[in-house]
This record gives sequence, C-alpha cells and structure tokens, in this order.
Amino acid sequence: MKRLRLCLVALLGAVAFAYGGGSEAGEAPSVEVEVGANGVRIFADNADAHEVLVLLAKATGLRIMVDDTVRRTVTVNLVDKKPTEALDAIVSAYGLACKLVGTVFMVSDGIPKGPSSYLLSDIDAVGTKYVLAPTAKSLLPIFLQDHVKTNQEQNSVILSAPPSVLRKFREDISQFDIPAAQIMIDVLMVEFTDSATKEFALNLAASNAGVQGSIDSSFGEVFYRAISGLPDSFQANLRALVEKGKARVRANPRIATVSGQDASIFIGKQRYISTPVVIGGDQWGGRQTNSIDAGVRLRITPWTGGTGDILLDIRPEISVLGAPDPRTGLPDKSTRQANTSVIVRDGETVILGGLVQDETMKTQTKIPVLGDLPLIGPLFRSLDERKLKTEMVVFITPRILPANPGAAEGTAPGK
Repeated sequence: MKRLRLCLVALLGAVAFAYGGGSEAGEAPSVEVEVGANGVRIFADNADAHEVLVLLAKATGLRIMVDDTVRRTVTVNLVDKKPTEALDAIVSAYGLACKLVGTVFMVSDGIPKGPSSYLLSDIDAVGTKYVLAPTAKSLLPIFLQDHVKTNQEQNSVILSAPPSVLRKFREDISQFDIPAAQIMIDVLMVEFTDSATKEFALNLAASNAGVQGSIDSSFGEVFYRAISGLPDSFQANLRALVEKGKARVRANPRIATVSGQDASIFIGKQRYISTPVVIGGDQWGGRQTNSIDAGVRLRITPWTGGTGDILLDIRPEISVLGAPDPRTGLPDKSTRQANTSVIVRDGETVILGGLVQDETMKTQTKIPVLGDLPLIGPLFRSLDERKLKTEMVVFITPRILPANPGAAEGTAPGK
C-alpha cells in the first residue's frame, strides 16, 4: 500500500511538471514588469507589494521608497500605463498611501501604524449635516471603522491618514450624507356607527378598486385598503353622516416627518389617579399620583426611496377608560389596536378599519327630592341603558414634500 501511494505521488508530480506546474524553470513568474513604447505593463499574481514596487522602480526609473509597515500581497494586470498612473493604481486599489517628497515617492500603509507612516499623514474631521456621527462611522468600510473616531459634540468623524486616503474618506461620506425626503401625512379618524360603516364602505368600493387585505389583532380582524384617491363626494357624504349622528370625526391632524422616522399623534385625555404608598409594614408614606392616557393614538413610520412609492408602518390604538375598580380605585382600560405595513404611491390613501368597540351606556334620571325618598323613591327615578357598537376608520394620505421649501404642499384628504 505504501509503495502504491509513493508511485501515485511521483506520477502526479511528473504530470504537473509536464504542464508547467513544477517549481523549476517551468513555473510562471508571479511578477512581470515591462516597459514598451505605449507605457508600462505590470502583471502580478498574489505577489508581495514590496517586490512589485521595487521592480516598477527599476524598470521605469521612478524613485520609490516603501515603508516597512506595508505588508500585503497584490494582484494586478495593468497595460499601457504611465509609470505614475501604474503606481497610483496599485496604491489606490490596496488602500496604500503615496506622497511625493522632493523627487521620491514615499509609499506607506493607508492607516498609520508607526512613526514613519504617521509623518506622511494628516488628520481630518468631517462634519456630517444629515446623519449622526456614529451612523456615519457605521456606514464606512469595515476595515476603516476601527480607525475612525467620532466627535458627538460637533457631529463629526475623524481620521488620521495620508492625503489620498483622506480624500477618499471625504468622498465616501458625501455619498450618504444627503438629506432624507420629508413626508407630509394627512390623517382623518372617523368613528362610525355599525350601519354607517357599511354604507360608507359601499360608496368607496364603487369609486375605487384598490389593494386590500386583512390582519388579525387581539380584538378580531382588522382590514386595510389602499386606494388611488378619495372620491370627490367623500367630504359631502361624511358631513351628511355627521349631521345624522351616524359618524363622528375624532381627529384630523396633519404632521410632517423625515423618511424612516416615527410620527406620533395622540388625541385624548389623561386621568390622574392618586394611590397610597406603603413604606413598610403598616406605615403609610403618603400618596403618589399616576396618569393614564385614553383616546386615539396613531404611530406611523414612512419610508421612501425617491421613486414615488411610500412604505407605511401603521400602528393605531384606541383606548377608553371605564368605571374605577372598587378594590384598587383604578379605572378599567379597554384598548383597540392593530399593526400593518402597506405600500402606496405618493398621494394615495390607506384606509384602516375593523377597530370595532361595543359600549354600554347607562343614564339615570330622577325628580329632585322625590327621587331620594326611601321606599317610594324608585317611583320617581328611571334608568336608561343603551348599547352602542362603533367602528373607528382611519384614512391616511402620505405625500412626499418637494425639496424646494417654497413649493406648495399637498392638500388635505378629499380637498
């Protein structure tokens, strides 16, 4: 078995040598530098950078000095280049730095690693206008991030490197330090009675055939629909339902935000609750006051890539406070909430519905004095109990604001 293995090794070695794979004269050199009538030709395959630059200097007469901190291999294939162009191509491709000192080209590592390379370097602080300094650092190449420092007070990134590297450093930052698009969001929150919701939905379905879908929440199924635009009769139909008592406009705000940033709208009230505080054992330490929000809260995060499409992440929440609990004294809080994402064009409307709530309202009336009499008091009192089912429908219309601040803004939904 051992003899067979040795024979196979010998055979493979002979075949490799026959096809030029041997380590003797048949092996192709890893570096070739030739000077012709049209310029320099350099071929290097995983060769030492020192060797390539030394051969370039000998062949062209350039005076090149390579710092000892440069320890890397290069692979290039340059044809018909001027000597200085070939040097610049190698330096730029591998993150090296080159500075002309008198008549000598000093080549060092792109990032200073010793006193000699530091003498060829400068320090540059680049202030960013539209992104935070830590974000700018994270967007730079990974190999460079360990050498970049941030100054959060001045919102700038700092790098110590040769001028050629700093020039590329500034160019890279200018590529992503650009203003994000601003988006105006028109929101209309309408609370419909059960019958009015169906009536209004039929009118919208007849005028627009848009993208629709549904999601599940803890309170049942929530539907959403994206339509090209609200019909001309939208405002008239809504006013008619409001006058009949079948609809109630809860909020109609307009808010502007930057692409990728949250926009939050809250319409409601805060109830302050005072509760006793126990220090230890049976000792009371006074009372503390806490607040509970109740109303309509809408969180929207829009994104746009500049093509006219807008991705909306929508998180609505409707909460109502009930009667206080007899034991704790804290009110019950019922909440309707959902979460969905939908893509629309600039100026299109998203309709979010299915946020249904059942309420029971009790109203007691009595005749003064007589209603408080014992035994016969109930004859002069009455209790009216009414159940009401409502659905909150949210109309969201995002519009991309023009870059020119003097340009006209979009109009509100249905206007």
